[in-house]
Amino acid sequence: MGIPSIMNTGYSGLVASKAAMATTGHNITNANTEGYSRQRVITESTDPHGAKLGHNVIGTGTRISRIERVNDEYVEKQVRNSQKDLDHYEEKDLALKQLEDIFNEMNGDGLNRLISRFFNEFRKLSEEPENTAVRQSVRESTQAVVNDFHRLRREVEEVRGHLDGRVEGFVREVNSLAKDITGLNEKIRIVETTGGSPNDLLDKRDVSLKKLGALLDITMYKDKVGNFNVDIKGVGPLVSGTEPELLRVERTPADDEGKPEVAFDIYATSSVHGVITHRIKGGRLGALLEARDKTVSTILDRLDDMAFTLTDEVNSVHQQGVSLGGGRNINYFSELESKQRAAEFISLSDDVLSNVNNIATAFDLDSPGDNRVAIAISELQSQKLMNDGFATIDEWYNSIVSDVGVAASTNKFSMNQQRDI
Repeated sequence: MGIPSIMNTGYSGLVASKAAMATTGHNITNANTEGYSRQRVITESTDPHGAKLGHNVIGTGTRISRIERVNDEYVEKQVRNSQKDLDHYEEKDLALKQLEDIFNEMNGDGLNRLISRFFNEFRKLSEEPENTAVRQSVRESTQAVVNDFHRLRREVEEVRGHLDGRVEGFVREVNSLAKDITGLNEKIRIVETTGGSPNDLLDKRDVSLKKLGALLDITMYKDKVGNFNVDIKGVGPLVSGTEPELLRVERTPADDEGKPEVAFDIYATSSVHGVITHRIKGGRLGALLEARDKTVSTILDRLDDMAFTLTDEVNSVHQQGVSLGGGRNINYFSELESKQRAAEFISLSDDVLSNVNNIATAFDLDSPGDNRVAIAISELQSQKLMNDGFATIDEWYNSIVSDVGVAASTNKFSMNQQRDI
């Protein structure tokens, strides 16, 4: 074995050590890079002299076999799934917090107290049916109820509008990530075809897959050439090799599954259904759609039901009475044609707004002291008018507030558990 061979052996060690030091430096400088996987140099011995002859085998040094990522695909999959669930709960938490703030009655008069005051004012009116000041107090308490119905519906609709805007933003993000993944698929395949190690590109693709999985429920798999393909569960392909399936949003009419008027529907050209809004589950996008189309829509429907029932029942009693001026068949509230948007349209009738003497308290004309209409209206508070005769108006509203609080508390518990996981 000559000096050149000895020099080559030493040189091979220097080259391998230099690569290891460079890789260590690369690891250190990327310590704070999102999704970066530590890399290490794998070396192997070179072919020794005399190996073919079977004797006097002398080693010739080392060479770099590959530079690999310290990465566990199983752990990556578990992290992606756990992150998807955490993001789902966090997105729901944002929506439920906003709804809780709307129904928080600790710092003022909420709708429940205002309705109780409304019925109490009719009890006072039954004691002094001809007192103008009491009649004005009845009208003012009613207007406060009307205003709070309007406030609640407006603020809940604002929350729904905010959620709808986030749907559009997340769809754009899904499209951007799908494009990133297809682009990285192509780059990784080119590098691997030439015998290289596309470690940094693999890290970037893992980050994009993790971000995409946080937005909606997906499945992914590798094809024969190493591309990551992504499917939206229950919908179809989103990434096929180097071809992305781009989603789009469009404002459409309301549907039977809770989507409000002119809110965004999500479309995918690859899906035989076209509209995939209600087929998207999990992740932040799934949480937004669930909160927008189920949680918020249910709250608004229940508020409308409550406003319509209050209007209809009070009018039904009031029309039977007679005003101080002798008028009959007078509506106390403006008549509502349907329950749809009743909490937005509820209002005092023009007759009552223009003159408090049009508030009927008696069933018979020219009967001083007849207070039976006022009493009948006040007794509506204790009657089970809601939920097919199983709840009073007070109980119905309390159930709305309670359901929002329970949903927020349950979701927060699940979110904290998932964060620990």
